[in-house]
Amino acid sequence: MSITEILKSNLTDEQYAAVIDESKNILCLACAGSGKSRTLAYKIAYLVSQGINPDSIVAFTFTEKAADSIKRRVAEALHKFGFPENYIGAMFIGTIDSFCQKLLGNINASYRQYDILDANGLILFVMSRYRKLGLATTGTGYFKRIQDLTSAWQTINNENIYIDSIAEENYDLYNSLLKLKEALEHDGFMDFSYAIRLAVEELNKILDKKGTDIEKYQYLFVDEYQDINPIQEAFISSFSKFLDSLFVVGDDDQAIYGWRGANVQNILTFSDRYEDVSVHKLLVNFRSTKAIVDTANSFVQTNLNYERLPKDISSHSDGNIQDMRKLWFESREDEAKWIARRIQSLVGTTYIEYNSDGTEKFRRGLTYSDFAILLRGIRTRNGENRDVQYVNALKELGIPVKTTGEGGIFDRPYAQSVLDTMELLREPNNDREIATLHFNNSVLPVFPYADRTKYFAVLQKWQNKIHAPRNGGSRRKVYPQQFLHDLLDAFMIRDMDDEIALRDMGLFSKIILDVEQTYISIDDVWRYREMLNYFQQIAKNSYELEPIDYITRDNAVNISTIHKVKGLEFPVVFVADLVSRRFPGDTSSYDGIVPASLMNDAICRGAYGNRIEDEARLFYTAITRAERVLYLSGSACHPGLKRRKTPSRFTVNLTHKDMREDFEFDQLCEKMAPTPRFDEGDFPTDYSSVKSYLTCPYSYKLSVIYGYNAAVPELFGFGKTSHTTLERLHQQFKNNAPTPDEIIKVVEDTFMLKHVFPSNDPINHPGSYERAKNLLQRILQEYSVRFASDFGRLRQDEARFELSVKDALITGAIDLLLKEEPERGITTADVIDFKTMELPDDSVDYDWRDMSIQVQLYSKAAKEIMGENVETGYIHTLKDNRRTAIPVDNDSVNKAIGIIEWAVSGILSNDFPMRPCKTNCDKCDFRAMCSQKRQSFSRSDIPPTISTPNGDKVIAAFDVEEDEYDD
Repeated sequence: MSITEILKSNLTDEQYAAVIDESKNILCLACAGSGKSRTLAYKIAYLVSQGINPDSIVAFTFTEKAADSIKRRVAEALHKFGFPENYIGAMFIGTIDSFCQKLLGNINASYRQYDILDANGLILFVMSRYRKLGLATTGTGYFKRIQDLTSAWQTINNENIYIDSIAEENYDLYNSLLKLKEALEHDGFMDFSYAIRLAVEELNKILDKKGTDIEKYQYLFVDEYQDINPIQEAFISSFSKFLDSLFVVGDDDQAIYGWRGANVQNILTFSDRYEDVSVHKLLVNFRSTKAIVDTANSFVQTNLNYERLPKDISSHSDGNIQDMRKLWFESREDEAKWIARRIQSLVGTTYIEYNSDGTEKFRRGLTYSDFAILLRGIRTRNGENRDVQYVNALKELGIPVKTTGEGGIFDRPYAQSVLDTMELLREPNNDREIATLHFNNSVLPVFPYADRTKYFAVLQKWQNKIHAPRNGGSRRKVYPQQFLHDLLDAFMIRDMDDEIALRDMGLFSKIILDVEQTYISIDDVWRYREMLNYFQQIAKNSYELEPIDYITRDNAVNISTIHKVKGLEFPVVFVADLVSRRFPGDTSSYDGIVPASLMNDAICRGAYGNRIEDEARLFYTAITRAERVLYLSGSACHPGLKRRKTPSRFTVNLTHKDMREDFEFDQLCEKMAPTPRFDEGDFPTDYSSVKSYLTCPYSYKLSVIYGYNAAVPELFGFGKTSHTTLERLHQQFKNNAPTPDEIIKVVEDTFMLKHVFPSNDPINHPGSYERAKNLLQRILQEYSVRFASDFGRLRQDEARFELSVKDALITGAIDLLLKEEPERGITTADVIDFKTMELPDDSVDYDWRDMSIQVQLYSKAAKEIMGENVETGYIHTLKDNRRTAIPVDNDSVNKAIGIIEWAVSGILSNDFPMRPCKTNCDKCDFRAMCSQKRQSFSRSDIPPTISTPNGDKVIAAFDVEEDEYDD
C-alpha cells in the first residue's frame, strides 16, 4: 500500500486533511472521542514517511502517561509505514517541562543534575532553608506562610511575571522570592514552572538557530492545548518562531484547569495570534451514542455559547446498547443503592467493540471495570468523604470497588502507627514504659507479628542518631528512609499477607524520599521535628493514596473525581451527587499574595479561581466520558445536612427525547461472560525498572508498583555528578582533550553532592565532600589522557531509545561516541555506557549481566535511530578507567530483546514471585519487606541467556546457590 492508501484506510477524511496539511501553523479542534491521539500519531509518522528526520520532531503532552500512549500510537503508525518503532527514541514526546530541562541540559550539562521539585518538594525546600530565606520562624501560621510563598513563586513563573516588578508593590515578598530563586540555583533545584521559565529566557537569547542547541528541531506538536498556561505558551510561541510548523490540538469545551492557571484563551485566540493558520475540526465523536453527544452539545451551546469556538458535533454510532437517564432520589443512600443494583443488573451485558471503520471487532460481557461513578469532589473541607455511601452500597452487593477517596495516607492505620512510633523520638525524655504502651496499643493491633526486641533496638539506635550532641560542632548524616526500613523490619511487615499495608508503606517511603531530596540530612532535633510536622500538617492531605485495586489492576468499579478521569472513557458512566451548591460549586476568585495589580490578566480570565463557565466545562467533560450508557443523578437528603438539597442547575433544563427518568432495571442486551477491556496504561516503559524484574520480580513489585525507595547510600549522587561533569567536558572540548587545569576548572564549576556536607575548613581538614571532588578530578584527568581520542569524536549526548516489545515501549538512553572524519563523515560508532564504579583486579567472574543487556539494547537502538553500523559496545568504569567490550552481534542483541519480552510478559501477567538467592538478596534494598521465601513463576517459559564478556549466563532470577532452592 502507498502512504496515501495507508492514511486513508486508518483515518477519516477530516483526520487525513489535518495530517497532510503543510501550513506553518495548524489548529486542530478535536471534540471528545474524535480520535485526536490517532491524528497526532499519524501526523508524526507521516512526516517521517516524507523524509523528515525523526530527531527534528517534538511533541508536548499534558502528562507522562499521555506521552506513553502517544508513543505507542506513533509506533503502530510507523510500523504500518514500514519504519522501525525505535524512531520514536529520536523524537521527543513528553511534557513541556521535561523538554525544557533537556534543552537546558544540552545548553549546559550542569542542569542535568538539577532535581525537579513538585509542589510538595518545593514546600519541603522552603522548610529546609526557612532561616536562610529570611522568613520569620516565630508566630502562628508557619505552614501557611510557606504555602503562600511557594504558591507565589509558582504563580509568578506560570504567569511570566518578573520578580523585579514585585519590588515596588510588596518589597518583603520580592525579597523572599529573590532569595528563593538564589537558593534554588545555588543548591541545584528547580520546579516545573521555573524549568520552563529558564528555557524561555534561553530561547530569547537566540537570534539565529544555526549552530545552537535547537538547530535540529523543525516540527512542534502540542496536545491538550486548551490547558496551556502563560509561561508554557511563551515557550511554545518563542520556540515555534524557529520551526517549520506548529500543530496544536485541543478542545476548548474541555478546558478544566483554569483553577491552576491554564488559559483557555490560548486556543480561542490562536488564529488571531499566529500567522498562516489552518484550522481543522474533528467533530465526529466515535466514543458516545447520539443521545449522549446531542445532550452534551445542547448543554455547552446553552452554557458556553460566547466562550467557545463554534462546533457542530455529531456521533458515529450508537453501538449495540444505549441508555440515558436523569434521576432524583430522596437520599444519597437511596441513590447509591440504586446505582449499585443497576451495575449488578448490567454486569455481563453483551458489549460490542468496534473497529475504527465501524465493523465489529469482538464481543464481550461488561465487567466491573467498565463502570465509573464520577463525583465533582470527594474529600470535603470538613473531612467528609462523599464516596462513602457509594462504596458501602457496592460492597453490600459484593461488587469490588476502587475509589480515589480513600483519604490521606495517615487516615489509615499502617502509616499512622509508624508515624506515631516516629513521634516517640520527638522529645528525648520518653522511656521504655511509654514505648511499651505504644507497642501494645498502637503497633501490635496493626502489625501483629512485630518483634518487641527489635522495636526497642530501633528506637534506641535512632534516639542516639537524632538526639546525640554534635561532636565538636560537626554535622552528621541521618537519613529517615533507613529509619522507615528499620521500623518495617522490626514490625515484621514481611510476614503480613496484606497488600494494602505494603502499598501504604510504599507511599510513606515516597514521602520520606521527598524529604531527603531537599534536606541534606535530618541531622538535628529541630530538623527531625520539622519532618514530623510536615507529615502531620502537609503530607496528611497532599499525597494521594492510590487504591490497591489500581495498583494490582483488579477488576473493580471506579469511583473518581472528574479531573482524575480526564482522557479516559467507560462504557457506563454515573455522574452522581448532582445537587445545588455542589455541582456547580461555589464561584471564587484569585486570593494569592502576588499583588493584584500584577495579576490583572489572570484575574480577568478567572484563573486561580472558579467560575460558572469552568464548572460547565467540567460537567461537559464528565458526561462525555460515557460511551453507551449515561446516568445523571442526585438526591435531596444528605448526611449532616438539615436542609434538603435541590437538583443541580446543570440538570434542571437538561432534556432529550431519549432521556428517561424511571428506575427500571431493564436488560439492554443478552448476557455473556464478563471480560475486562485491556488497559494499555498497564504497560511498563522504563528499562531501569524492567531490568530489576530480571533479578527478582518481587523486588520489582516493591519498588515499581508499591513505590518503595532505597535508603540513601554513602556519597549518594556521586555517579550523577560524575556523569554530568563528563558531559560538560565533552560539550566544551569537542576537538581536543582538556588539560589537567581545564579539568579542575570544569569540576569546580560542576561538582555537586547534595547529601554530603562540605568541610568548614576544606584546605586543612578536607572531608568526604572534598575527597570525592578530588577523586573525580583524578579520574577525569586520567580519562583525558588514556582516552584522548574520545574528544576528537562527535558525541551524541544521551540519545533516547524506545524499544517496542509486546506492544510495550521500553525507554532508555544511549551514550554514543561517533568518529567523524572531515571528508568521509561518520565512519564508526561505539556504544559506551559510563559507570561510576571500579572493577576488581580479577574481573573474570564479574557479574556483567545487567550491563550487557543494557549495552545490547543501546546498540540496537543506535543502529535504527542513528543509522549507524554499531560494531562495538563497551562498559567504561570511570574509577579505574577500564573499557570492557560487550558482545553486540545480532545473536547477542536478539537474545537481549527476547529477555526483555519475557520480562514484559511477566509484568503484564502479574507474575511477581520472590526469587531469593544470597548474592542477590545481600544487594537488595528491600530486605525488610521480603520474607525471602522462594516462589515459582506462574509460567513455564524460560528466557534466553545473556551474552556477556564471560560467556552466556542465565538471568539472576534463576540463580541458585548450592542447589538450596528448587522450583
